[in-house]
Amino acid sequence: MKGTYTAVVTPFNDDGKIDFDSLGNLLEKQKNAGITGIIAAGTTGEAATLTIEEKVQLFSFTKQVCPDMEIVAGTGTNNTIDSVKQTEAALNIGIKKVLVVTPYYNKPSCRGLYRHYSEIARTGAKIILYNVPGRTGLNVDPECLARLADIENIVAVKEASGDMKRLAEYIHLVGNKRFDFLSGDDFTVVPFISLGGKGVISVFTNILPELGVAMTNAALEGNFTKAAEIQISITALNYAMFLESNPLPVKTSLSMMKMCRDNFRAPLDKMEEENIAKLSETLRNYNLI
Repeated sequence: MKGTYTAVVTPFNDDGKIDFDSLGNLLEKQKNAGITGIIAAGTTGEAATLTIEEKVQLFSFTKQVCPDMEIVAGTGTNNTIDSVKQTEAALNIGIKKVLVVTPYYNKPSCRGLYRHYSEIARTGAKIILYNVPGRTGLNVDPECLARLADIENIVAVKEASGDMKRLAEYIHLVGNKRFDFLSGDDFTVVPFISLGGKGVISVFTNILPELGVAMTNAALEGNFTKAAEIQISITALNYAMFLESNPLPVKTSLSMMKMCRDNFRAPLDKMEEENIAKLSETLRNYNLI
């Protein structure tokens, strides 16, 4: 895996059902920008509150709208049996790659992680291991990642700790040939690639996909001066994307841009008014609204 992937939001209608019309428009925006691939039902897509039936609908719709793009299905949960079922559902649709977050709340040992990923790997899917300690309370240590490298079907790692020291430790111990390392932190894409990363799974590319593609491509081509200029230029935007828990700011931004409604699944709810004002000011500064 290599390039710029967007963890796309899941739009909802006022009745709480998935808004496939808005999702179709968002996906067309991604296609036209040259995005490498789409993550359907990731963290940004509110996966934790989607039913398996809704996920199957999302996977199928995304594959239909983006037949020539790489589609990755978010099938990871803190329940191994459910993760296997969701992965099998994605495979039945024809999606071969799945994003599997480390189990949250359970906080398993490395032995537990090995069991979790081994059972999912038996489906035959290609797995992107998703390390996001801020969400899960679990940070995969380098020695454990080296152990997980024995599971052949894990092909990539989405590293979202934002810790360049941790990435360096991963690559020092495991190398960067066994896994494709993808940044899960929009603040550190360029330094991440400079250490051997292959790209990014991004939040901000929901609203500015062209800039994300330009930044990632420049870094992958070795033009770190250009890439760094873009990285620095989007700093304020990235901060705005995390004024509150993701995906609240990015979906609210898309609502301000008339791309979808700012509807969320409970327990999430609309942003605080003071943060909406800050977000609106940032979007105006970037000429997005």
